[in-house]
Amino acid sequence: MSTTDAGAGPRSQTATEVWFTMNSLVRDQARESRTRISEVIDIPFSRFRALRRVAVRPMTQRDLAERMGVDASAMSGIVNDLVDRGLVTREADADDGRCKRVTITETGRQVVDEVTANPATAPEMFTALDEVQLGQLAELLDLLRTAAES
Repeated sequence: MSTTDAGAGPRSQTATEVWFTMNSLVRDQARESRTRISEVIDIPFSRFRALRRVAVRPMTQRDLAERMGVDASAMSGIVNDLVDRGLVTREADADDGRCKRVTITETGRQVVDEVTANPATAPEMFTALDEVQLGQLAELLDLLRTAAES
């Protein structure tokens, strides 16, 4: 089946089709991305993943585990390592003392900034986008992230 009708332009894709495309692109580039990130910093990718999430906003250790899809004991190990490296702090949550809130430190923020500022970290496929398109994609992804977190 053609993606265009005579003169009608590209056919509209459903949200599910767009999701599958986006998901495939990310998963297909995951190994290369992990390698590129580990060339910039010397921490396991799972730690960087957690660090990147708390760079957006502090969150409870439980919420971080849920968002990353790992169990509580795995998250405890990840956060312990990040605390030992001085990249995050873990303190009792002000609203619920039973929970631990994870917050990025200035050193942790520097690590995230170092990775995100390095043009070699992004997969090669991003060279297909010009500056305007990259900005548009960033805005759209930010909308999706906000919707996912609400």
